[in-house]
Amino acid sequence: MDNSKEKKNITENKNTENNTPETTDAKRWKRFFASTFSMIAILLLGAAGLVIWIDPFFHYHAPFDGVSYVLEDERYQNDGIARHFDYELLIIGTSMCENFRTSQAEELFGMKAVKTPFAGGYFKEISDAEGRALSYNPDIKIVIRSLDQGFAWLDKDKENEIVADAKFLYDDNYFNDLPYIFNHKVLFYYLPETIKRSIDKVPADNFDDYARFAEDRPLGKDVLLARMYHPADPEWQPPYTEEDVELLKENINQNFMKNPADYPDVQFYYFFPPYSVASWYENYYAPCKFNKYMMTFRTMTDMLLEYDNVHIFSFFDETDITGNLDNYSDVAHYSGEVNDQMLIWMAEGSHEITKENKDEYWDMIDEIYRNYDYESMYE
Repeated sequence: MDNSKEKKNITENKNTENNTPETTDAKRWKRFFASTFSMIAILLLGAAGLVIWIDPFFHYHAPFDGVSYVLEDERYQNDGIARHFDYELLIIGTSMCENFRTSQAEELFGMKAVKTPFAGGYFKEISDAEGRALSYNPDIKIVIRSLDQGFAWLDKDKENEIVADAKFLYDDNYFNDLPYIFNHKVLFYYLPETIKRSIDKVPADNFDDYARFAEDRPLGKDVLLARMYHPADPEWQPPYTEEDVELLKENINQNFMKNPADYPDVQFYYFFPPYSVASWYENYYAPCKFNKYMMTFRTMTDMLLEYDNVHIFSFFDETDITGNLDNYSDVAHYSGEVNDQMLIWMAEGSHEITKENKDEYWDMIDEIYRNYDYESMYE
């Protein structure tokens, strides 16, 4: 009988111990952490679902009708545009392509167009993007791309290290998409802005305005000269070597010739941007690199004209453009009107360099800019 009472007392003591304030608080904390974790998980899953559903970078699907998408991050949005949009004409290149208007391209060429520029992009980055677009979209008929000769002497695999790196969006591996799905700017800018604009019936951004800076940068001779580096007198530089030429050829072969070879049914419209005479002076004439860059133009032309589906355009002979510094915001970047005129010329087949006229053309350009009165820029 005493043993039974003793066991009962022990059990009661254990129950009392299990209900001490410390034990009760521990249970409460466990419930708090569990509910908090569940709430955070629900919020994260909800945010992820919203990003994937609206998809402001078009990584998972084409844009939805009635959704007012914001277009302003080239390297994060371009691959999705190339992958999921409906188009037959692709405009791609550096900032030299940013002021093109796709509405004008569609009118001139009679086909749906998109624009995917990469400001500051070196040859490899743009070539890779061009190749991805061609692999995504079998309907592409024309590619318009800038030939930025200033990058021609870089290593063929060199990429601009100061621009955004969005390569995790360029593949089909969805396990590396967390930097997109839980991106601060996506969650707190793109999503609320897209939703708000859609509710307010604001039209989605268009490709005419995408990356366009023509209306935002002041133009004019005074603006250009203030931003220009002014070399004193031409300084002698060592001539280019055979190693330099091989580096150039490797760059062109890898980053310009592969896609025309792989897609013979696509027409490639490659153009040399009409940099100003100030650029010719600052970058070629004064540093005594004139011969080197004339060789660059000729080599690029000779190599690319091996393909019948490559059309090369150059507007350097239009000195009414290149010699009028009021067309520029700096030595290289020209007005939107210049972009408009280039599209017209390319659609007409004007200013095209061919196997038959290439030597005569580059001889003419050599004559113009080797003997140009650069002092007249300061008058």
